[in-house]
Amino acid sequence: MTEPTDVPLPPGQELKATPEEIAEAKAAEAYWTPERIADAVPVETGKGETGDGGEGGAGGAPSLGETLHAASAFDNRGVATVGVFLLTEDDDPQPDPGSRDQFCSASSVASPTKSLIITAAHCLNDNDRFKSLAFAPGWKPDPARPGRGIAPYGIFPIKKGKVWIDGRYLAQGPAKADDLDFAILRAGPNSKGEFLENATGMGNELTPLHSSQLAQGGVTLIGFPGGSKAPLVCPSTTTKGFDDRFLEIACDGFAPGVSGGPFLRNFDGKRGAIIGVIGGYKTGGTRDDVSYSSQFDADVVRLYNQAVNDYAPDTPKGADGMGDAKLWRHAMAATSGTFHAESQKYGDSDLIVKWSDGEVTLYPGDQNQGFYTGCKAGQPCEVQLAKPNDLWGKYADLVTAGDYTGSNAYDLLVKWSDGEVTIYKDIDQNSKLPTSSDQHPANEIKVAQAGSVWKHAKGIATGKYGGNKWPDDLIVRWVDGEVTKYTNVDGTGFHAETQLLAKNSLWANDANLITGGDFDGDTSDTNPNFDLFVKWSNGELAIYQDIGTRGLGSKSTVLAANSTWAHARVVAAGEFGANNWEDDLFVRWSDGEVSMYGNTQADSLGREYQLVPPPTGFAAPGAAQPDDPCARVCGPELYRRSTR
Repeated sequence: MTEPTDVPLPPGQELKATPEEIAEAKAAEAYWTPERIADAVPVETGKGETGDGGEGGAGGAPSLGETLHAASAFDNRGVATVGVFLLTEDDDPQPDPGSRDQFCSASSVASPTKSLIITAAHCLNDNDRFKSLAFAPGWKPDPARPGRGIAPYGIFPIKKGKVWIDGRYLAQGPAKADDLDFAILRAGPNSKGEFLENATGMGNELTPLHSSQLAQGGVTLIGFPGGSKAPLVCPSTTTKGFDDRFLEIACDGFAPGVSGGPFLRNFDGKRGAIIGVIGGYKTGGTRDDVSYSSQFDADVVRLYNQAVNDYAPDTPKGADGMGDAKLWRHAMAATSGTFHAESQKYGDSDLIVKWSDGEVTLYPGDQNQGFYTGCKAGQPCEVQLAKPNDLWGKYADLVTAGDYTGSNAYDLLVKWSDGEVTIYKDIDQNSKLPTSSDQHPANEIKVAQAGSVWKHAKGIATGKYGGNKWPDDLIVRWVDGEVTKYTNVDGTGFHAETQLLAKNSLWANDANLITGGDFDGDTSDTNPNFDLFVKWSNGELAIYQDIGTRGLGSKSTVLAANSTWAHARVVAAGEFGANNWEDDLFVRWSDGEVSMYGNTQADSLGREYQLVPPPTGFAAPGAAQPDDPCARVCGPELYRRSTR
């Protein structure tokens, strides 16, 4: 976690503007005159284009239909928590040279700082190429000067370096990262020394939604189209989900300028619960009568927490350092756990990968659905736990991780091809795994001998399955389809075996991959109920909930049989995102693409984050790649086709 650049105020301590802040506010006020604001142009130009539209039907027809648009009207009284976000772009892409005064819509967000606003990330695209950033809340027509607007609460300059945009959006841009189209900014006081919420009253309450909650009633949409002096308000109407990651709303008149305007649930005329901002899909849509927002989920909460705690903003973050698809086709197994010392501070998950040449690598999780790679200043390092070797390359059959030895640190459990099972205790960034059969480090614990029944184990998932509060229980799929559970595995071996399923052909032949996680959020120290994720050979995904109390009796179908997931080759569940549950799903596909499905639920996949892109070309169906080790162990390779 990034250290804060300064310490937030203690609870109850009064905010007080400094002379320097008041001087900055006066300078912003002098620059952003009503005349200059009136002459500013909208940042975005996409609204109003018929184009491909992209929404739902043939010819780009909006999925809400042509007859469901809600009527909108300008509110000349203004809205205290909604205003215009003002900026001057230094490297304007327009044909005419020089800077250009621009604007988007924005709104205030309730926070302990009393100074946060939220808008669309595409209004900025990065956090350092603009100048003269400011917010004019409550912008409305000036009754004394027709044709001009007035900022009744003053102009609030945005503090330098206090713009929080997701690093993936900065790296990938509005097309590839359209589901991260939100930005949080911290404003300084106005020229009277008033902080934003002290001047306007409490801001809107940031309210995240799960993908199953995108259909909302009682939602008001507000924005400033074109050169309007009054906010355009679309009163209480409904939203629906679009592509399982956007809010969609049909309101008339939302032309360029409205980007960043809030979706407010239960709006009382001044404020409400903010559940979205205009943006996301095609930066808000290509039509004036249908608008979109990226889903507000853990990603927007993470930015809000960064802003509240004054953490350093993200830098552009892509898949740098993860390598390419050709490399990742050699990732043969992966398991998650809290390994690195930095992750142990907060209980976050890291990833251990076993490669086809026997190398074993530890990737520290970054709590942003990705991993730290290489070794950069101020970041945990990617670590080689074992150099390439035949021991791991040829004989390490299955790997999983948990806290089997009761030391509050994760251990690595390896099932070898001859039936031996070994635990390597307390793995961290300083660990070194053996690379030959004659090496036996001090942290090695043998819990099953060579030739044991474990040579018939085909899948192992570690979790909290009812033994105690530790992740030291195993679910095992055997070669004949039998499924058993072991609770409280420790350094003395396997205990309390329970048969969950008798031998059967379905689990023997078609349960390709299993991993354990907490996808329904139903777990606690006193009631450990992890779930079992199963990927079937036909691409169906299923989660068996609360194994500790229900066994395999409660199945949820996450995804029906499909050709895409038939090509998943490695899966691992962990706590790779911003919440406290092991509900993020790491996937390595047959073509080497690597994805993370963050915040996966018991009945739905989470949002997909691409960590490693697919190769530029795809093999013909059924064609094996000579350098793909999976072709040797999985049979003729069928390469995953992109559906995006």
